[in-house]
Amino acid sequence: MFDLSMQSALDIFCYVLVLVYGLALSADLSTGGYVSRQQKYLLTLLCLLFLLMQGLGLVLLGERTVKQLYPLVIHVPLVLILILFMKKSVGVAIVSTCTAYLCCQPPRWGRIAVEALTQSTLAAELVYILLMPVMYYLLRRFFVAAAYNAMTSSTAALLLFGSLPVTYYIFDYATTIYSDALYSGIQALNEFLPTVLVTFYVLFLPAFHLQSQRRTDAEMQRSMLEAELEQSQSEMDSLHRLETQTAVYQHDMRHHLNMLDGLLSAERPDEAAAYIKKVQADIEAITPRRFCENHLVNLLCSSFTDKAQRQGAVLTVDASLPNNVAISDTELCSLLSNGLENALHAVADLPADQKQISLYCGVRQNKLLIEIRNPCAGPIAMRRATASAAAASRPSPSATAGCACSLPSRASFCCRSCSRCWRRKKAFV
Repeated sequence: MFDLSMQSALDIFCYVLVLVYGLALSADLSTGGYVSRQQKYLLTLLCLLFLLMQGLGLVLLGERTVKQLYPLVIHVPLVLILILFMKKSVGVAIVSTCTAYLCCQPPRWGRIAVEALTQSTLAAELVYILLMPVMYYLLRRFFVAAAYNAMTSSTAALLLFGSLPVTYYIFDYATTIYSDALYSGIQALNEFLPTVLVTFYVLFLPAFHLQSQRRTDAEMQRSMLEAELEQSQSEMDSLHRLETQTAVYQHDMRHHLNMLDGLLSAERPDEAAAYIKKVQADIEAITPRRFCENHLVNLLCSSFTDKAQRQGAVLTVDASLPNNVAISDTELCSLLSNGLENALHAVADLPADQKQISLYCGVRQNKLLIEIRNPCAGPIAMRRATASAAAASRPSPSATAGCACSLPSRASFCCRSCSRCWRRKKAFV
């Protein structure tokens, strides 16, 4: 009598435990593990209601009928609760419920294995009771967030992720609850689940590879854009500081005029002339030259003209850009800075008489055209074709070096800044 009472108590406790396990895991999967206090109260009331309905069903209808009605009594109301009260989509609610049902299988298999090894139903029930909270903790810790992200990332991901649990749910109820087909020795049914697993595996691997590739490309693109923006911002800050110095120097011009007046009043014209030349040289050294109407292009061209002069090169600028262009200042700064830096690098090892760089930037047919030409020593690596100079000591013909950086591109350009503008159809380089 004691053993029977103990077994009945364990059966009831296991039933309550698996119901709580399924409800909690379904809610966690549908919310990503973030269940509010109100939702927890609702799930608690729902659990008590389900237990009352199941208890009445066992007394009035019997165990087999209750198992057959379980989807209508438990799973369908749970899906409706997730949709109506927790504001989840139909797909997420169904997949979360079926996934929670699928995750009940490992503890169930553990109970069957222990019972087969020990020939003890009591030991199997105790192992089952121990496995349920452990399994729930592991799933909530390592699986719930990933499953939620997979379900909510896209419709295709939801269908792919939900295909296995939904298929298992339908197969399990069709072959074990509503019939005994799984245990009747039908070869096709015995091979069905392995076939589903293989199909899911074959579909999952390409999808996972594609997602990983997209993530890698996005991270690489983001890193390159961050580097370009940082470089552009640094260049622009430096140029703006130079412009501020110019404004301050022009503001102090009255002091220089007073100095000149004093020298002329003292009849010292030679010193006044020398002072004028010195002030003029200082102003020219910090004053950006005006190449076109675009303020940013003037600053950049002035800066790189000075860099080229310090390097022993000559930068010739032909610019006719308006103040407003189709791309942002950071993109324009990145384009010009990268191109001119590459051009200066290309002519660094050439003889002094060959360090000639020409820059043209203007608008043609409502498109921004930027062209940088310079000679360079050594082989030239080209996209979709290969070319090399005859010898390293012999400069190659004039080449567009504004794109001669080492960054890959998908539009036959070496510079991602250039290819980005090409794809946006806002600039031709």
